[in-house]
Amino acid sequence: MPRRSLILLLTICWFIGYSFQESEQAHASALHQQNIAPCYHKEREAIDFLIGDWKVDSNVRLADGMWEHSSATSQIKPDLSGCLLSERFTGTRAGHTSTALALMAFNNTSKKLQRAWSDSEHGLLVTYEGSRTGNEIILETDILLDGKTVKLRNAYLEISGSSFNLESGRSTDGGKSWVTVMRLRYTRK
Repeated sequence: MPRRSLILLLTICWFIGYSFQESEQAHASALHQQNIAPCYHKEREAIDFLIGDWKVDSNVRLADGMWEHSSATSQIKPDLSGCLLSERFTGTRAGHTSTALALMAFNNTSKKLQRAWSDSEHGLLVTYEGSRTGNEIILETDILLDGKTVKLRNAYLEISGSSFNLESGRSTDGGKSWVTVMRLRYTRK
C-alpha cells in the first residue's frame, strides 16, 4: 500500500507540475502578445529608415527670400512601444538656436502615414498626412494663413540606408505650383 500511495502521489505531483508548466507557457505567450502594442501596425515600418542619429545639412528660405545654410542634428527613435517615431531636431536659423519635435505614425483608420511637427520658430503644431510610394514619401496638409488656404508639403526623397532628403514646400494655388522653403539632407552619423 505505501508503494501505491507513493506512485499515486508522484503521479499527482507530475500532473500538477505539467499543468503548471502548461499554464506558465500559456501565460508567457499571453504576455508576449500583450507586449505587441495594439496601436502597432506593420505599415508603420515604411518609415523605419528614419530611425537613427543624423547629421543634417540644412538650407532654409528666410522671410526675406534669402537662403541660409547651416548644420543641424537629429535623433529619430521609436516611441510608445514602437507605434510611432519621434524626432528631436536641433540647428540654427537666422543666427539663433532652433529646435523642433516631430512625431510620425501610421493611421490604421485612414491607412495613411501621419507627421505632426512643431518648432521653436513658429510654435504651431502642423499635421501632415500621406503615403510612401517606392522611394518617396509625400505628406501634405492645408493650413489657414492670413485668411488664405495654404497647402504645405513634406517630401522624403532619395531614401537610402545611409541618407535621405527632406524638402518642404508651400503652395497658394491648391498645389498647382510649389515654392520650396526648406531642403534638408540627412546623413547617418
